[in-house]
Amino acid sequence: MSDQQVVRVLTVGTGAVGAIYSWRLAQSCEVTTVCRSNYDAVRQHGFDIESAKFGKGIFKPHHVARTVAEANEFGPFDYIVVTLKALPDVYSTADIIAPAVNKGKTTIVLIQNGFEIEAPVIERFPSNPLISVVAYIGTSQIAAGKIKMTAIERLQVGTHPAAVDSTATCEKFKEHLTKGDVLVEPVDNIEKVRFEKLFWNGSFSPVCAILGLNTTQVIENEVALDLVKRLMREIMTAAEKALGIKYEIDNRIEALIQGTVVGAPNYKPSMQLDLERKQPMEVVVILGTALNSAKKNGLSVPTLQLMHDLCRSMNVHHLKAQL
Repeated sequence: MSDQQVVRVLTVGTGAVGAIYSWRLAQSCEVTTVCRSNYDAVRQHGFDIESAKFGKGIFKPHHVARTVAEANEFGPFDYIVVTLKALPDVYSTADIIAPAVNKGKTTIVLIQNGFEIEAPVIERFPSNPLISVVAYIGTSQIAAGKIKMTAIERLQVGTHPAAVDSTATCEKFKEHLTKGDVLVEPVDNIEKVRFEKLFWNGSFSPVCAILGLNTTQVIENEVALDLVKRLMREIMTAAEKALGIKYEIDNRIEALIQGTVVGAPNYKPSMQLDLERKQPMEVVVILGTALNSAKKNGLSVPTLQLMHDLCRSMNVHHLKAQL
């Protein structure tokens, strides 16, 4: 493979999710990872990965860096894959990746939770292609550089209407994912997909976090389950108004709950884990954007407002404690 043929990928925020997709992209790309707390372990030994889907292996990125600026010596990059938590109240994703963005050329790939996460990046880099990815994956970093993943794994991949035409580069990126045996589901309306993921993430996640109960404990608790259902109903109603779609809300709620019983028993959502670790939760992009959308369309969403305020208060508390 000549240098001109090498496809260079920079992964920013290489934790559990970033490690898996860096590993899979490395089957056909040259991958540089930006690592923070796990830098020493990854630099020396690589990622020790155990996956029910992809098997066991030691993944050694082509290059490992502490910062995006430091990673620049291994560029220029065709793709910057962002797997950082989406925390606009803590840091700017656009600011973090800026040192490695080649104006008009680098494709920015957002593999992050939440709704309306693309806007700040598109505003900062209006001439760069952007790919938006919604991930369904069960993976965790159980020790520095040690990754454990369940069999669940699927990516919904699409472009964003506010970005420059990113169709061609999106198709090429999907090809690289597929070469790594990733399950790729192309979507035409990524905003719809992101809002619909909030049906579960915006209900079970904050309830589990605030109550300190896992999914099974919430489902077995009549009062807690009612709280989840109220949140689902309010978020679905907000999505109907924003997207112009009519949902069979009662059926959708029941399907999500039964799906959780079967597919995610005794599960602690990332928001709950973050709260237990006294780390910032993704409140703005999971609860705040849904709340803002509902208010913009004149809807009353008292349960969503309350859960947003409770979770946001805990974020403020823990951020102040870190000063």
